Amino acid sequence: MGALKAITAGLALAFAVAGGARAATQSVLILHDNDIHGHLRDFCYVEVAKTKDEHCQTGGAARRATLIRRLRAHATTPVLVIDSGDTTTRGPLATEYEGVDEVAAMNLIGYDLAAVGNNEFKLKDAADIRDWRGAQAALQTLIRRSRFPWICANVTDADGKPLPGVSPFVVKRIGPVRVAFLGLTTQRSQNYPQTKGLTFTDPVEAAKVWVPRARAEADIVIAVTHIGTPDDVRLAKNSRGIDAIIGGDSHTYLYQPLSQDNLDGQPVMIVQDGEFGVRLGEMRLTLQGDREHGWKVASATDELVPVDAAIPPDPAVARLVEHYARPLDVVVGRVPAVGATPAERTRITALDLAAAWKTAAGVDVGLQPEGDLFESFRTAKVTRYQIHAIVPFHDTLWRGQLTGAQIQALIARPSPLGGVMHATIAPADLDPAKTYTVATTDFVAQAGVPGGVDTGLDARVAVETWLAKGAPQ
Repeated sequence: MGALKAITAGLALAFAVAGGARAATQSVLILHDNDIHGHLRDFCYVEVAKTKDEHCQTGGAARRATLIRRLRAHATTPVLVIDSGDTTTRGPLATEYEGVDEVAAMNLIGYDLAAVGNNEFKLKDAADIRDWRGAQAALQTLIRRSRFPWICANVTDADGKPLPGVSPFVVKRIGPVRVAFLGLTTQRSQNYPQTKGLTFTDPVEAAKVWVPRARAEADIVIAVTHIGTPDDVRLAKNSRGIDAIIGGDSHTYLYQPLSQDNLDGQPVMIVQDGEFGVRLGEMRLTLQGDREHGWKVASATDELVPVDAAIPPDPAVARLVEHYARPLDVVVGRVPAVGATPAERTRITALDLAAAWKTAAGVDVGLQPEGDLFESFRTAKVTRYQIHAIVPFHDTLWRGQLTGAQIQALIARPSPLGGVMHATIAPADLDPAKTYTVATTDFVAQAGVPGGVDTGLDARVAVETWLAKGAPQ
């Protein structure tokens, strides 16, 4: 990537500053997260990139609230808390509350702003995927409920105006310095049924328009993006006037921030905080300059701080979380006794879900790809909350007919959703010429399983039915 280089957390970036000895300094602490994806409660997490160990009591709004409160209390500089998008969708509570729970927690914690992510456009789940008006209304509900501004500069409505209630950028005064935060979201969101009538501009092209406008009102510009690390690098490389980028979308743990020179040869620091609230980004900026000569970033560091069992939950936020989560803590079935260690623990697999679809639909074969599996059983008693974590979308069961040859072909090739397709029948037992009744979810069927009909049966109810019949044993 040419000028792209990794810099260790805590390494300062030096910039030339006009004004010499007359220059003043102003520091700021920016706490950032991204891609929370509805993980309101703490949960078990496997940090695959670093270890195969499983960490429970990780993340969660209540522990994050305690960490933020501590950092605010000990800070000697102004503190801002921001989110880089995808706070909603995909967690156990997503289809129950469509992000209202997450916004309530962010309000209580005291977030200063949030960028619009692609999943903020997907608030209506699979059962309502064509209800684009409902999806956009759901987003407006979140915006109205938020005590903080949402930002996005590269999405406009049918009239060419910014999204209702959303600003392209906001300016925060930090001591004598005016800092603009510019929002940018991924252009692929334009392909969603829920974004009908909206126009998405390439984020780099949008930055060329909006950075000068932000600069007219501010001394420093920070892009808060939901476009992924590769596009953050592209943005920095092909722009002028952006001082730093706080990213999201690619779920990247930038334990070492990136630095990319912009069109003027000035380095731009790029940070991202991974996923699901497992860590909290701690960005420290020292700004130097004055109104006459302008302000520059004199030094910048970023650290990803763990949000784990060592941090006690904030009581008020914990009560709020349980208000939303507890209604799903209903035992709906059992699995064999779970082990004492993660390696021994009973886990749901793609084949287990395939068996659930087969049982609920009353067909010959159930199908399920690995790439559409989100969680595991954690206790012998299974709650509805756990099932919603495993199947976080309101998918419905699809029922159809495939020949043995077609099923063999599906199993043999990688699934468009990731991994391989699993079937409740071994490939060797399939008769290529025979026609079998099959079941999977409507979402999986749309990704490459031909024919069939949508039964309308909630996939999560199907898992409950499967458990009630004694599976798995």
